[in-house]
Amino acid sequence: MFLAIKEILHNKTRYLLVVFTVFLISYMVFFLTSLAVGLARENRTAVDQWDAKTVVVSSYANKSMVVSTIPQKQYQQYTDDKNVAEVGQMTVVSQLKNSSEKINTNVFGVDWKSYISPKLTAGRLPKTNHEVVVDNALKNDSIKLNSQIKINGSDKYYKVVGITKNNSFFAVPVIFSNMDTFRELKYGSSQIKNISALVIRNNKKINKSGLTQITIKDLVNHIPGYTAQVLVFSFMIIAMVIITFLIIGIFMYIITIQKISLYGVMRAQGIRTARIIESLFYQILVLTATGAGLALVFMGVTQFFLPKTVPFYSDWLAYGVLTLAIIVMALLGGSLSMRRVLKIDPLSAIEGE
Repeated sequence: MFLAIKEILHNKTRYLLVVFTVFLISYMVFFLTSLAVGLARENRTAVDQWDAKTVVVSSYANKSMVVSTIPQKQYQQYTDDKNVAEVGQMTVVSQLKNSSEKINTNVFGVDWKSYISPKLTAGRLPKTNHEVVVDNALKNDSIKLNSQIKINGSDKYYKVVGITKNNSFFAVPVIFSNMDTFRELKYGSSQIKNISALVIRNNKKINKSGLTQITIKDLVNHIPGYTAQVLVFSFMIIAMVIITFLIIGIFMYIITIQKISLYGVMRAQGIRTARIIESLFYQILVLTATGAGLALVFMGVTQFFLPKTVPFYSDWLAYGVLTLAIIVMALLGGSLSMRRVLKIDPLSAIEGE
């Protein structure tokens, strides 16, 4: 370790270039990871809040709650079970009173007494059909407590009486209403007792014609575009980590070739090859850890300057795993130089051959 640090301090400029390169790659990996996690969360946080095990949707819906409709005769026998909750979902356009801006949102119809009723951070639960609870992300669109909003261009205004947080679905914030309001919005009448899904928090099994019971994971994976987004970001991140292997490998190989004469002198002085290789890997470890550490610091600063609308989420556990992966790939890249060091002949190296 002493030999590695001494060499780095002796050639600061050369090794700063390596640190800067690792910093750029690590920062890009962490930034892409934050966007990937943030976007994934915006697709599913409302579903995660249920803390449920399975969901029942209509069989024709292809495991998607977005297009599922279950008529009353198919679900009414399960409504007395406290572990089973009804939910209605529809994608809507909302508009703040006296504003021309239209906002993409989701409406979730729920029973306020059920376990999937949203947890409030401010305000109260609705008491009438024209009161709603909204996700706090809508404050970016100036929607707050006591705001009046239109939904899907209706003539009626809905008053915001409660605020919740971390409730988004399909990458847009959720507005919670009671089931009657949901049915009026989606079907035109509260007398049409359809729902979108049954949410089950225990191990209850429902086997009925026209219905399909799926896991929460299946439901999330069938959110339109979710799987494609996750795969795209995952492959980009993996590619960047692999690039670390190539870049560090090339850098260290070039530096090793430039120091062949020095290594020859060290061998001639009786310093073992294992000691030289150990020094090489310690250098890679110090340089990579420094570059990745700086990237983590800059990530912590970056999140304070991004607009609230950017789907950015700092996942420090993921950062830790990726930092370890970058260090491992850098060490593997450094192994490309090992063969060159092992073949050093002291006399030939000193003579410059």
